[in-house]
Parts: sequence; C-alpha cells; structure tokens
Amino acid sequence: MSGKRSPCLGDWLADGLAALWYRLDRRHRRITLRNLEFAYGAELSPGERERLARGVFRHFLRFAWETLELLVAPLSRINRKTIILGYEHVAAALAKGRGAIGIAAHAGNWEYTVMGLGLKNGPLAVVAREMDHPLGRALARYLRQRGGNWMVDKQRGLKEILAHLKQNRLVGIVIDQNTNTAEGWLVDFFGKSARTTPVAALLAGHRDIPVVPALSRRLSDGRHLIVFFPPLPITKTPNRQADIQRHLQLQSHAIEAWVRAGPEQWLWLHRRWKNQFPELYE
Repeated sequence: MSGKRSPCLGDWLADGLAALWYRLDRRHRRITLRNLEFAYGAELSPGERERLARGVFRHFLRFAWETLELLVAPLSRINRKTIILGYEHVAAALAKGRGAIGIAAHAGNWEYTVMGLGLKNGPLAVVAREMDHPLGRALARYLRQRGGNWMVDKQRGLKEILAHLKQNRLVGIVIDQNTNTAEGWLVDFFGKSARTTPVAALLAGHRDIPVVPALSRRLSDGRHLIVFFPPLPITKTPNRQADIQRHLQLQSHAIEAWVRAGPEQWLWLHRRWKNQFPELYE
C-alpha cells in the first residue's frame, strides 16, 4: 500500500526549503524542541529531538504545498491519492441513526484526507475555526467545502453540530489543541496535563452519540491515509461527569498512540501545554 518512490528534484527542493525554514523560524523551532523534550523526556537524546524537529518542519513544508494542490488540482486526483481504512466503523455507528463524531488530530495531512473522504464516501461536517482575515476565511471555507463537505464554525457551532447529527451525518472535530480553562477539561497527554475540548465526550455521554477516532498519515509514496477505529466505549454510572472524563481520556490516549507511531507528522509547533505549563514557552 505504501510503495516507496524514489526521491525527485521536488523532494530535494522541499528538504532545502524546510531546512531554511527551520533555521530562520527561531520561535517555532524553540516551541517544537521544547514540546519534544517535555513530552519524551529521557526517551529521546538531544540529537534525536533535533532530527525529529527537522522532520516536523519537512512534513509541514509539504503540507503547505499539498494545500495548494487541494485548492486547484482536479478532484479526481485528490480522490485517487486518498486511502480509507476502517470506514465500516462509521457505517455501523451511523446505522444507529444518531449521527457520529469523528475525533481527529493535527496529524498527517488532515485537510487532504477529509476532502478525499467526502469525495469517496459522501459529505461530512467539518468543525473548524473561522480565520480572522476575510481572504483567509474565504480560502479556508472553500478548501473545506470544495469536495462537498460542510464547514461548521467552532466558535458558534454547537447548534449546527446538533443539526448535522440529527440528519445522521458524520461530524469531524479536531481535539488535540490547547483550550482555555473555561472551555477545556484536563486530560493526560504524554504523561502531562493538557486542556482539551470536551464536546465529543459530552455528546457521547448525554446523547449516546458514537465517537470514532479518525486519524491521518502521509504515506511514503505521497498518498494520504485515514484510518477509522471502533467507537470508543462510554460507561454509564451515577457519576455522569466521571463517565465523560473517562471517555475524554480515552480520546486523548487514542491521539497519543497515533502521534507516537508517527511523531514527525504531528503539530509539535503548537503550544499544546500552554494552559497548564505557560513557563514552557517563555
């Protein structure tokens, strides 16, 4: 499935640009290295952290190029380059008639796989933050809706999310970014406390909405893989808040396992632990 292709001029150019970005962007370089040291500790030597950080920059340089492809390439090409595994878990969840939530991470090229998924399996609702600049906002919405999907603004999106679920649709929510104290619940992520959006866990606990991990990765041949896992179980006890907290922790563990399996393709440039450990980024 992941037949490796030989490096070409474009690969060497991308590597050179990524190395230049890594050298010049001191802020994101420091955030990445501090995140890696904080998450892995003694598991990685300083040299290993450096090599991994450079790999992260290479991945997101390619991500930027692939975003241009998503904006202008024929939809048939995007369809052809997307591989989907485990969609039977989504189909089984939707068969219950309450809709389903796909929890995702900033891993692989999530924009590519979401567009490819909409082309192959029908439209889904994508929850994302609207960008501040009007041009950026228009481009982001075009990108997320080009393949037939719907975009839901995460800032005012609960009503729309519930409407899509009522229509028995799949709703994709990215859950691996830092949130503020008012909105986020604490979970363990790489052994450290991190604030995480509880929306999917709350809907699972209060409305019995199935929650399916949906995680992406770029393959070595340039194609993009999205894997759906079985719905995460939610226990029902008299302590409903504890049930939701356990479910949210299962979500975090699923994300962490995927990141550990391919750490160079996760967004280490983001200040994931800013809420609980602001001194990490000073």
